[in-house]
Amino acid sequence: MSFNIAEFARDNKVIVIWTAFAGLIYLLRDLFGLVFITFVLSFVTHSVCRFFTHVLKVRRRRVVVCGIYAMLLLAIATFIIMGFPKILAEAGEFTRQLPQSIAKVEQNIDGFIEANPAIGPFLEKAREGVTLDILVGKGWGWGRSIISRGWHYISWFFIAIIFSFLIVFDLPDLIQKFRSLRYTRLHTVYDETVSSVIQFGKVVGENFKAQIYISAINTALTFTGLTIIGTGMTALLSVVVFACGLVPVMGVFISSVPVMLVAINAGGLAMLSYVLILIVVIHAIEAYILNPRIVSSVHHINPVVTLIILYIAHSLMGMWGMFLGVPISVYVYAQAVNNRNGGQNHGQGRSAAARAGEAPAPAPGGAAAPPDPAGGS
Repeated sequence: MSFNIAEFARDNKVIVIWTAFAGLIYLLRDLFGLVFITFVLSFVTHSVCRFFTHVLKVRRRRVVVCGIYAMLLLAIATFIIMGFPKILAEAGEFTRQLPQSIAKVEQNIDGFIEANPAIGPFLEKAREGVTLDILVGKGWGWGRSIISRGWHYISWFFIAIIFSFLIVFDLPDLIQKFRSLRYTRLHTVYDETVSSVIQFGKVVGENFKAQIYISAINTALTFTGLTIIGTGMTALLSVVVFACGLVPVMGVFISSVPVMLVAINAGGLAMLSYVLILIVVIHAIEAYILNPRIVSSVHHINPVVTLIILYIAHSLMGMWGMFLGVPISVYVYAQAVNNRNGGQNHGQGRSAAARAGEAPAPAPGGAAAPPDPAGGS
């Protein structure tokens, strides 16, 4: 009996559709960063647009979109003109002071070893772990990787601003045209994938919107605290805190290292103790005030489980695993484990899409209802 591809595809539509979908993502893997940045920008700016159009009742949607992106470009221009030179200067100063900072750390560890001989072997191993050769070697490897890809991601960011503006500006029409696919030969693919794609997009978008809010608040608190303490290099450290804050839980530990190195070099153990208190206070605010009000509205995962997810995701997907590990896990748990009606939803793409936030669209030739600007987000 010969194998018939057409017959196999008819009998295994779900497998074929999702295999083709995964293959398309794989083929576009080199552009994944651009697609991801465009999606996040579109999701966040569309949420801001909804706030103005739905909450504040501003009727001219496209005027609001233009105003949002004008403010975004103004903020970027201000950062480039006023902040970027200062950050470069502070980065150069941090690099020059790094050997001195490492030397002070080693001296303090040696002092602890002499004062506490019982725990000397453990402290000795810690001192060996922060030697200048090890840290500079690792730091140079990471730094070279970031620099080599940095301009690439910067160009992607500006291209993503253009793409996201075009998407959000014309989103209602794009939604209507996308819904019309259910009346084409692609209706089977549409019915099978639309619900899952919308739900996954919501999880990823809401996750990053929450992380951006929390990271921005942490950065403002860190900048204020470091300015009061007087560590210096506040612009550089604030950028590091904001960037690391986009990685849940793990970002706390990553961003704390350069802050502590600057503090111990600027004021010794006394300033380091102040900085440690500041870090504890800020992340207590994040854990007990911000997370319950921002992140729990999206999902809530135990920090230990989050660390395990990040470790596994980083091993499988590298840097992108640090960003996408948590939302992917939340989506898989919600759909495959915690969805009691999962079996009933199979093959009911239209009703599932409606539950995902998609308003029903009329058949061609019918009265066209105005699309929902929310677009399922």
